[in-house]
Parts: sequence; structure tokens; C-alpha cells
Amino acid sequence: MQAVVGGGPLNVARTIGRLGASAHFVSGISNDAFGSLVRRALDDSQVRITLPQPLAQPTTLAVVQLGPDGPRYDFHLRDTAAFCLEPAAVIAAVAKIPRLGALYLGTLGLLVEPMASLGETLVTKASRDTLVVLDPNCRPSAVQDPNGYRARVTRLCARADVVKVSTEDLAYLFPDLTETEGSRRILHDGARCVIVTRGAEPVSVLHRDFEFTIEVAPTEVVDTVGAGDALVGGFLAWWTGRDLTRQHLDEGTTVAGAVAGAVEISRLNCQRSGASPPRRSDVAHSAGWDWL
Repeated sequence: MQAVVGGGPLNVARTIGRLGASAHFVSGISNDAFGSLVRRALDDSQVRITLPQPLAQPTTLAVVQLGPDGPRYDFHLRDTAAFCLEPAAVIAAVAKIPRLGALYLGTLGLLVEPMASLGETLVTKASRDTLVVLDPNCRPSAVQDPNGYRARVTRLCARADVVKVSTEDLAYLFPDLTETEGSRRILHDGARCVIVTRGAEPVSVLHRDFEFTIEVAPTEVVDTVGAGDALVGGFLAWWTGRDLTRQHLDEGTTVAGAVAGAVEISRLNCQRSGASPPRRSDVAHSAGWDWL
């Protein structure tokens, strides 16, 4: 048994911070021993903690079992620090973040209250200048109301600019549709761009005006935990690091560059044990990252 700091939003924030872009982590953090690990991990990755006051509730835990078919997750969520948030305080804290170029929401933040409703509020109230990135990263074992969960994802897609989904996510969200039909449904619901991952297979990108795939280079995989989060974090670091806007999502060449760079970050993450995204120094000479 090994304790590893993780969780979708935290992994994304650490990826962004390690790559030298500005990242703020919005979540409750416990005053227990695991909470101290979380704080150290965020500090080490140059991530700002938006809600610095420690909470008495215990740290949220996910027990991961690695197997031939990928990781299996069991969650301990009830009355834990990550989800014990005061909505008004969170909204006020987020409003103070200067130049909020992008907002990410995903994983358990879409289904555990009050964070789920709070996250939806933040997305719907986001400035028109803010890029919204959604990663459902579905965890069926933690979903108590599948129809309500799917309805929330649909509502969020109406404002989301980029939606990253795996083929497993598409199968859960749209059980009666093919992968392509599910991806197009997300575009129909309002998203501007959909990124579909399928493990080591090429990554698909769909937009109302273009479609393409990005190859994944052969990789000696050590651990796939956090691979999708590293991809999202890599995309955001690539995008915000170039001061790109929502409007640039209509440029196929630009989106292709961002996704290719993000795939490389995810690939490097898979070469390490645990969710451990690469640092700026690890990719400074890689194609697409030589601007760092």
C-alpha cells in the first residue's frame, strides 16, 4: 500500500504549475497528515492554494487497485475536506484571482455536493473571456444518480469550450450512442471542441469545422494513473502560456499544436509511478514546448 497525492483537479493544477504556467487550486484541504501531503505537493508544483484555511474534516481518499484492465477506484467521500465548502466564500475567492484565463472542472467535482452545484455556478458565471475546460472523467462507482449526473454534464457542455472525454466516459454518458455520435452530441450541446482519448491509441479532436487525430508515440508505461489529467493540464499550460483565447479554438492548426503538446505531457506522466506530471525542465527541448 502506498499513499500518493492525487485527484483530477489537483493533478491538473500540478501539471500546469510544473510546466511554469499559473495555477490556482480551489478545494478544501484537511489539517490531517494527508492534508499536509497535499499542501506540500501543491507548493512543490508552484500551485497557489485559493482556500488556505485548513479544515477539520478528513482528507478525501481514493483507493486505487492496478490491474491488467487498468486502475479500479474505490472512494471515501462523505464529510471529507475537499467537499466541505462554503459557496459564498469560494465564489468570492475565485473572483479575486487576477486574469482568470481558464477554469477547469472535472471528476468527482461534478457529482459530490456542495461542490457539484458550486462548480456549475462558477462555470455558468464565468466571464466570456474565460476558457472553460470540462473533464467528466466518469467514476460510475461513485455516481448515485446517473440520470442527474448526465443532466449536469449536459448543462455544463452548454458553456464549456473544451470537453475532454475518454472512450469509457462516452460509453457511460451516452450508452445508446456510438463514440462518434456521443462526441457530436457534446458539440451539439454547446461545446466548441471535444478531445477523445483511448489509451495508447490516437487522440481524436472534433470541432464543428474540423476533425483530426494525434498519434501517441510508443511508450514504456509504468502507470496510467493521472494520464488524462496530465493531458488536460498540458493543454491548459500550452494554451494559457501563449495567451490564447476561446476564439483561437476555431483555428485547427493551433488546436492541433496544443493537443500534440498535451499528449506528450500525458505520455511522460505514464513513464512514472503515481500521478507525477513532468516539469518544465523535462520538456523544454521537446517539440511544441521549446518556447518554455
